[in-house]
Amino acid sequence: AADGYPGIPGIGAKTAAELLNRYGPIEKFPSDILGKQRKLALLFKNLATLRTDAPLFKKVETLRWRGATPAFAKWAKRIEAPRLLERCEKAAAR
Repeated sequence: AADGYPGIPGIGAKTAAELLNRYGPIEKFPSDILGKQRKLALLFKNLATLRTDAPLFKKVETLRWRGATPAFAKWAKRIEAPRLLERCEKAAAR
């Protein structure tokens, strides 16, 4: 699927739109519509739902980039990307 989530067999875009218009959210679909795929459909819905209630940070200053961390340097070495680390170090020096 274009959104990266596999579909439910037998339910394409048109059928999904019709079901949503008729019943509302997936949770309100009659049990016979999704059958054994209900749990999977609910999982996909949960994964695709943007969360606005998750705590991210207390101060926006904590998001300021301060250069590559030792963990990043180790990762760059592991994936054999020395130029990536060099570019980060160069950007941090600005």
